[in-house]
Amino acid sequence: MYLHSHSKEWATEFARERASILAAYAGEIELHHIGSTAIAGLYAKDCIDVLGVVEDLDAVRCRLTELADLGYEHRGEYGIAGRVYFSKSRRKAHLHVFQQGDPNIADHLGFVDAMTTNLSLVDELNRLKTSLHRRYRDDVSGYQREKAAFYERIRRMRLSP
Repeated sequence: MYLHSHSKEWATEFARERASILAAYAGEIELHHIGSTAIAGLYAKDCIDVLGVVEDLDAVRCRLTELADLGYEHRGEYGIAGRVYFSKSRRKAHLHVFQQGDPNIADHLGFVDAMTTNLSLVDELNRLKTSLHRRYRDDVSGYQREKAAFYERIRRMRLSP
């Protein structure tokens, strides 16, 4: 596992992924840059996470070849009910598609919003990621498990009045 300093190129790479998905996908889909690469100053794995929002997930399942032609491999729900998930290895990218109204949409977008408006949270998460990266260099599930409390805290902060 590799942790990288924030790269300004990630926004450009997201824009390229977004454009290619919109050009290839015949249905209606709204795309957002999510995850650590979407947050200026935040350390991240060199992987662009894209959130897709659609009216009907079945329409996505019927258009798998359109995304496969871009190099996206369909992985099913991949552990999250109500998600259609794709990964791409050529330019490492993940596409997470949810149906409008799914609470995961608000969680992903809310996390990016909370982090981009609070630099102290970015600093705190960078320290946590650095520490966990040293401790769990070859254990991705341990690394993810230890980060989960921080992400849950951000989610609760957003939901509290």
